[in-house]
Amino acid sequence: MTKAYIVVEGPSDAQILRALLDETLLEDVKFINGEGKYGAETMARSLLLDRHIPVLLVIDADTSNPDAIHSYQQDLDFLTRSAAVGTPYKILQAIPTIEAVFLQDRLLFEQLIGRQFSDLEWQLGQKAPKELLSQYSEGAKSFIQTTLSQLDDPTKHTLSQHPLIQDITTFLTTQVHSSDRVARTAS
Repeated sequence: MTKAYIVVEGPSDAQILRALLDETLLEDVKFINGEGKYGAETMARSLLLDRHIPVLLVIDADTSNPDAIHSYQQDLDFLTRSAAVGTPYKILQAIPTIEAVFLQDRLLFEQLIGRQFSDLEWQLGQKAPKELLSQYSEGAKSFIQTTLSQLDDPTKHTLSQHPLIQDITTFLTTQVHSSDRVARTAS
């Protein structure tokens, strides 16, 4: 039985989240590929209207500009609130893109890439993580697949400290699995 949906822009985003989120949080959670940013937004609203099950929309902000991020978040909240009708939902923007989770820790990232970065390269990479990853390991998708397939516990723990992963964890814990814990402790 599906207890929640996580709507993402594409399969790579779902792959990253599946690898970095605790498996127990993903029990009864279904990932939906929105096939792009605007498709994901529409799909999230449709699921809220039709299914009345908690929905988490995870999309790229495609910017680091706080004003643009805030404005877009307000627009999304306004459009989604009417579809939710009391159903829990959350809209999270990956700043600037979901690939930023790999840049959570500079030393770890340099280890994963296999070289050190100058301060300027690192700063530019923070602003455009997808572009930085596309320069290595034969592209961003290859880097993601290779890194996730070789993920050990310490690396997973470090990457999972990214605020986006923490926000998703909090939503799933409080909105989806809190009643599970109450039921288990009552028995």
